[in-house]
Amino acid sequence: MQLTAIHNETDLLERLRLGSHEAFTLLYRHYSEPLYYNILALVKDPTVAEELVQEIFSRIWQKHAEIHIKSSFGGYLFQSSRNTVYNFFDKLGREQKVYDQIKKIATENYSHVEESLLARENKAILEKAINSLSPQRRRAFELCKLEGRSYQEAADLMGISLNTLREHMAEARQGIREFLQENRELVIVLMMFMLQDGRL
Repeated sequence: MQLTAIHNETDLLERLRLGSHEAFTLLYRHYSEPLYYNILALVKDPTVAEELVQEIFSRIWQKHAEIHIKSSFGGYLFQSSRNTVYNFFDKLGREQKVYDQIKKIATENYSHVEESLLARENKAILEKAINSLSPQRRRAFELCKLEGRSYQEAADLMGISLNTLREHMAEARQGIREFLQENRELVIVLMMFMLQDGRL
């Protein structure tokens, strides 16, 4: 959908520059819908498209006294929308990088979390985490992590294969991760201990 100029656009722009709410409203009503569909074609999300349209017009009103448009208002809006969409995708990319970095750090530091869970000072947290596991996973974790047995020894004691033991341990670790995610108040206590102890 093209941004077709309104017949009295020059007059409306001048009134807008002088702070006319009526002129702004008329321009908004004429241009917001085609601008929305132009942006929607790029971002593919109705909510985001609507938010970007509001952002563009909000910025126009905030800077109405500085507006000096040489061509058409439609051309001005097209340029503004293109820049706004570029900024949106740029911000989205930066946020994804931050998320990926946090996820990477969390994954790398899981061994430190596990070590702190095994520390005497965090026995209560450890017990809660272990009790959240199924019996088989709990037994495997206790044998390998609390009693210090090898995977083969633990497998023999449990009467299961080494591969099954490995699966139980992987599932136990995942279960503990999920427990920590669901009990964030315990994670905060744990992380405070780790920071004070200099482990992170």
